Amino acid sequence: MPLTNMLQSLSHFAAGFVASARPTRSLEIAMVEEADAFARAALGRWATEDGAIVIELRPDGRYNKAKQATPDWYHGRYEVDRSQLYFESDSGQVAKGEMRRGVLRIGEKQFRRSRLAPELNSQP
Repeated sequence: MPLTNMLQSLSHFAAGFVASARPTRSLEIAMVEEADAFARAALGRWATEDGAIVIELRPDGRYNKAKQATPDWYHGRYEVDRSQLYFESDSGQVAKGEMRRGVLRIGEKQFRRSRLAPELNSQP
């Protein structure tokens, strides 16, 4: 057996013991699904305990916010990064929120899922 063939066979044998430098496809898919799970958990209607503020997080990355004190709607976009939510209103205001154990905190306000909030006519 020539030396080159022997070295080539040995390198193929050794390659089975060395982990590949690239992640496998299944791991990449699992990471995408995990990120989607956080985004799915944030979707829906959230309200403060007193019902003064209602936020609707839509699947298209947009949100609608209504305050009981004013008839106006506020609109903007949001992004989810694991348990952190980043909001940017259409007027340029920014806010950061955090979701833990079914509670969404934005600044000093706490929001919980709301099924009983009034029906929202929230199209921008």
